[in-house]
Amino acid sequence: MSNVPLIQEFYELFKNKDKKYLDFCHDEIEWITMDKMPNGGTFHGIKEIFEEYFPKMLSNFKEFHAIPEQFLDFKDHVMVIGRYQGISKSDKQFDVQFSHVYLVQYGKIIQFRQFTDTKIIQESLN
Repeated sequence: MSNVPLIQEFYELFKNKDKKYLDFCHDEIEWITMDKMPNGGTFHGIKEIFEEYFPKMLSNFKEFHAIPEQFLDFKDHVMVIGRYQGISKSDKQFDVQFSHVYLVQYGKIIQFRQFTDTKIIQESLN
């Protein structure tokens, strides 16, 4: 069975700030973001990711949207291709492509990996 619907629903719930997205995550989920992403690095566990990383990262922006455009099924991995769009606290807009790779096992997201051009996002912060 494809894991794509699970990841699609995860994006939809997260976008709508519906905490049910946490049900899609393994307790010990690993979240790997680009080092040059604001507050980037590797994070472990639901609390560290969603209560520490995301609030700190999002505090740099007036708006920050992850817009998925394509979902690719690779058995226990799902790749999402899309765009980050937003406005930084310094009122600069950005629009940059991303790829997200999810590892899904037993109906739970085990790992997330982010790939994007962090230079464009960093430039919007200045």
